[in-house]
Amino acid sequence: MERLIANDLIYGRLMPVTRPHMVERYNAALACFDAEPTRLTSFNVDATGFSPEVAEELEDPRYLDPHGVNRRFIILSPEQGQLPVVQLNFSSTSDLVRAFYRRNLDALKRLTLKDVVFGEIENATYRVNDLDDILSIKSIEFRVKTVSGLLEKATELAGLVDKFQTDGEAWRDDVFLRRITELASECGDIRYNNLVPRSVRFHQRSFWTRHFGGLYVFHDEGSDPTVVGRAKDPEFVDEDVSSRSYFSFEDPDEVYDFLVSSGRVEPLNFEWLQRSDILKHREHSYVRAAIARAQPELDVTQLNEAWIRNWVSENYDQLANEGLLPELVKLRKVVASRQTIPRKLNGATYKFMMVRAVPEHSEQRLINRLISDFVPFDYLMRFIYNKEAFYADYEQFGDNLREFVVDLISTQYFPDKAGLRRRFYE
Repeated sequence: MERLIANDLIYGRLMPVTRPHMVERYNAALACFDAEPTRLTSFNVDATGFSPEVAEELEDPRYLDPHGVNRRFIILSPEQGQLPVVQLNFSSTSDLVRAFYRRNLDALKRLTLKDVVFGEIENATYRVNDLDDILSIKSIEFRVKTVSGLLEKATELAGLVDKFQTDGEAWRDDVFLRRITELASECGDIRYNNLVPRSVRFHQRSFWTRHFGGLYVFHDEGSDPTVVGRAKDPEFVDEDVSSRSYFSFEDPDEVYDFLVSSGRVEPLNFEWLQRSDILKHREHSYVRAAIARAQPELDVTQLNEAWIRNWVSENYDQLANEGLLPELVKLRKVVASRQTIPRKLNGATYKFMMVRAVPEHSEQRLINRLISDFVPFDYLMRFIYNKEAFYADYEQFGDNLREFVVDLISTQYFPDKAGLRRRFYE
């Protein structure tokens, strides 16, 4: 973990909270959640206010998401809108949070001048017990509050102003007018100072969720949702719902056919395969990982191509028994000559190595995330699109493989993130 943190592969780009009054505001929001206050004088937060340091102090990584649904948030500054969201239980949370900041930026700027904004991202369920609880999540709403009550008062004032403008008799009510005056003295003229967030409800379409070992939910207009999960015959899928589509990772051909038929995965694209040289990149990652596992004491990052080719020649039989390297080599030859894919390599297990999400598809990142589940040795792809899986894999790596993967990401991805994504995956 220390290596990941030191190289900004985890908890990178978070906002430091160091000023005493900001720490005080953060604790005030925690108190509203009935959470223990932090004794830290400085820590870092993500877009939702989650702090890895506070989580460690409280010994509770779920202190802002106790049930894995209806995530809580603490906003100290509108600058948090530029930050990532960590500890995700739903892949869509990041996009929803960014949209909330973007559409309510003026209100958040004004509210956080003197207060802390907090609340929950609420949806149709309070607990996840079965698949229906997941599929019922079709929209979410940001329930926004302030510790001082400023937002609540501004919201009340907005309602009174609306009534005053639409009810011709309201001006005769002294109590009503006095209340408007009281609230206006605290909130100002809300017709111009924009204290109330106006965009708080958002639709949630296709997404990945950590629940049930990791599920993908895809929505298409006019049809029931399609679910992709790890279990072959999961108990959480209701057998009575015959119209629901469920595909298992254990049936990669079914998953692949769904992605192609629904227009999510690009058909075999020789131009992209040759231009990107993605198969060479994947072969490179696979071989170096194999070397790291075979020789744990070896610094894999320092090996040159001649040494690697010699090692592969000497250990080819063992690599061939594992099955993957010879197939990668054959696929590269197929791409180079634009031949027809041999029948043996025509299954989804190998096709997933040769395809990407349709570049212009609105769910591109989610689709590439799913593809990365079938190409786990493409460490760049796992890190970019599927960080939860990447971190789980990383925990199982030996030290030299960890060093190689960190070096790969730091030297190839970080210098030009957009360029590498365009070349390999988009």
